Amino acid sequence: MDYQGIARRALVVDPLAQGALPVYDRDIDVAAVVVSSNGSAPESRVFGDRITVPELEIVSNPTVRIAEVKRRRFNIIDRAVQKARQEIMAQEDANIFGALDAASSVENSLQDIADGGLLKRDLGELKVQIDRWDLVTTKYFMNINEFNDILNWGSGGGQGTTGGEVDPVTQREILQTGLYAHIWGADIMVSKIVPPGTVYACADPEFVGVMPIRQDIEVMPADEPKRLSLGWVISEIIGLAICNARAVSAGRKSVTAN
Repeated sequence: MDYQGIARRALVVDPLAQGALPVYDRDIDVAAVVVSSNGSAPESRVFGDRITVPELEIVSNPTVRIAEVKRRRFNIIDRAVQKARQEIMAQEDANIFGALDAASSVENSLQDIADGGLLKRDLGELKVQIDRWDLVTTKYFMNINEFNDILNWGSGGGQGTTGGEVDPVTQREILQTGLYAHIWGADIMVSKIVPPGTVYACADPEFVGVMPIRQDIEVMPADEPKRLSLGWVISEIIGLAICNARAVSAGRKSVTAN
């Protein structure tokens, strides 16, 4: 299936006007985590009441041989542009999850997830890390591996993935639909970009951080006639900042089986 970016839902998306500076106030005295302009490792900033969010460019340059356009029975041009957009979204999500990962241990403690499978208790411990700051946990981000642990929850009288995690009605719904989208009012969101064995919890976007957008995803033609190829440059200019590290927590399995 085509990849759909979801990490934007953790942050406030702020389209920038022409010439506007990505400068934001910090209302509380905690470190802010930003992704630097070259997309390298996130860095923590603790000085001042304002942060200037560095901007980074995410670029994809797909090309298609003209001969392939003639051979294919489907519209390979549209498909190439579509796949390049997905690549941009995947790179964007990787940067956002990297920032969440760096921020999760600034004010909160990294939680240990049961190696045998994600338990309801594990999600509760992530929720406590955020709720103790008078915030409300509204989102969980996880890999499909951890989501499958949830689908294995049973309704018996014991603890663990084999019983005691859900009531019989909920278990029946999971078995019939294969879905479990909410817990304690928080959305459960799945992405292959989240590292296996890791789960992130976040508060509402306005209490987490901001994503200024200088230029949203744009497509420009970049053909290469000498190589008999059609091409495009697909890019975006964004910034990423976690302004409140208290609103993010993370848990990991000590041993991850890929």
